[in-house]
Amino acid sequence: MHEQLTNVYHIYYTPEAKEVSLMFWGCNIFCKGCYCKRRIYSPMLKDFVGTHLRDNYSTAGIPQTYMTMGQIFQALDELDIKDVILEGQEACLDPHFSEITRRLHERYNSNNILLTNLYKMPNLSHIDKVAFGIKALTPELNLDYTGVENTSIIKNFLDIVKSGKKTVVESLFIPDYIYFDEIEKIAKFVSEVDKDMLFVLLPYFKAGFNPWRRPTLEEMKKAAEISKKYLNRVFHFNGDEKNLRDVISVFPDERLIEKVHRAGADKSLDDISAEA
Repeated sequence: MHEQLTNVYHIYYTPEAKEVSLMFWGCNIFCKGCYCKRRIYSPMLKDFVGTHLRDNYSTAGIPQTYMTMGQIFQALDELDIKDVILEGQEACLDPHFSEITRRLHERYNSNNILLTNLYKMPNLSHIDKVAFGIKALTPELNLDYTGVENTSIIKNFLDIVKSGKKTVVESLFIPDYIYFDEIEKIAKFVSEVDKDMLFVLLPYFKAGFNPWRRPTLEEMKKAAEISKKYLNRVFHFNGDEKNLRDVISVFPDERLIEKVHRAGADKSLDDISAEA
């Protein structure tokens, strides 16, 4: 019997927080500023810390190695786990998503957090919290940025909130594109659903072949202040925050990731592994 191959290609862990992240490959929307175009592994690993602020960078390749179900849980069994974050691209597209989340609950009694675009309604039976990344509320802008319409996305978000599932909303702030006016529309929309829902603003970093610049600290602060006119709980990142906790790669080996980073997009993990 063949092992079940999943879409998981990277696991990283924060020991102090007892938090582990499973990163999945494969998405159903096509965001122009997707950070995976620049970096497919956690940006919090030591090899990458600080380099996200650079405007010159190489384009990331795609994962060459994926984990089986058995490999995932063999790796996780070695860790002390409280929270599990399911992220990367779109985790719920993995054909084994429901089984993975069920096993996580049963094996570790973990708090399972799903980061999702909600273009597809995920199976939330074993998800404790949903972090919904809304790209744009204006239909034309969402279509331009993602390549898909947002009608089903908004409906799925409203249905999840109605179900009582704990939900937070995240938005990417892109100067002169997903700018103050669009952030205000999103904040107002979220407030009409729940004024106390946590709203997180993220700064754009250069990724993909786009004309946009990174936002300034003043712009991030202003976007947050605009959002606070409508919402009681707003948090924003400036982009220059220091990582105060150790983050380690459980899979693949961190030394190989460092070599991939130094090699740029010219070599895959398999190429470097063969050379090692």
